[in-house]
Amino acid sequence: MKVVTSHQFRYTIFKPNNNKHTGKTILMYHGWGGSVDHYFSLAEKLAQEGYTVVIPEIIYHDSRSPIDNPFEIKNRQEFFWKVIINSIDEFDEFVRLLQIDKKDLILFGNSMGGFIVTGIYSQQSILGGAASINGSGSFLLSEIIFRNMDNRVSLSIEEENRLKEYDPVEQTNCESPLLIMHGDSDSIISIDGQKKYYHYLFTNKKRKNIDFKIYEGIDHEFTLEMTNDFIDWLNKI
Repeated sequence: MKVVTSHQFRYTIFKPNNNKHTGKTILMYHGWGGSVDHYFSLAEKLAQEGYTVVIPEIIYHDSRSPIDNPFEIKNRQEFFWKVIINSIDEFDEFVRLLQIDKKDLILFGNSMGGFIVTGIYSQQSILGGAASINGSGSFLLSEIIFRNMDNRVSLSIEEENRLKEYDPVEQTNCESPLLIMHGDSDSIISIDGQKKYYHYLFTNKKRKNIDFKIYEGIDHEFTLEMTNDFIDWLNKI
């Protein structure tokens, strides 16, 4: 494990520690209010599978101007989409810094990180693959659901148009393999955003390399079964 600081970026990198070198790198995005170190154990497990793993610090988390109380409703409402959009916008610059060929780069994101992954995936022409866990690929629908849960006013036209600029269901989307995983009892992020995204890719775009795994009775969590299914999918692609 090595922590690297370069320009505005700070990230932790795990190198394969056996003879299994796959030549692939997994770029891992955590959830809202999370931290890089929350994924160290998973990163170590993936390194044992032969993958290099990079976990970047996300804006307003860790050392990048962190929010004091991220789970206060007003902070979540103000900063949630700012974090996602910033992470999408800085992706190309970060990959140039890493000097990784995008065809050898696999994206992983859980919760808010799942939004980031689908947002990046929707704008790229080539990747090694992407996995969105407990996130959403339908930004506009998810925000409407969030606002209904919080009893907030509807989106303004300006807010709606801003989200549409990044909404994966409004974009061409990458042709690389995509894994979507979600618990059907998720009380934090509705599975409906993933269902709409899958329908968009499978029905509208006629995509065949999209795997959508739904986990019965699972709330907003990344279970051992999900971990094993993710590794199985990784090794297949």
